[in-house]
Amino acid sequence: MGNKGAKTRGSTALTPRQIAMLQANTNYTEREIREWHEGFLRDCPNGRLDKKKFREVHRQFYPQGKADNFCKHAFATFDQNNDGTIDFDEFLLAISATSQSNLDDRLSVAFDM
Repeated sequence: MGNKGAKTRGSTALTPRQIAMLQANTNYTEREIREWHEGFLRDCPNGRLDKKKFREVHRQFYPQGKADNFCKHAFATFDQNNDGTIDFDEFLLAISATSQSNLDDRLSVAFDM
């Protein structure tokens, strides 16, 4: 029953609506959004980044850092809907906020963490 093509909670396909929302809230082009999405799905095939995987990825970039405290706070900041995972939308918005934004916005994210 229902529309089999409809996006379900676990779907990993990007919708035109998602792309439009991400373009409106970041400085990424559709092509860049699709490239980020492909990379995200390589690391998180189910379309969800959990706390354990988040720590693993962080440790790859900062092997000497103490990841646990930072990751706990960063994860809580990026998990906007508080469901215990970071989906692609939350991920890309977080990447944009921490890399593309002006200094005041980036500092705001840092203080939120």
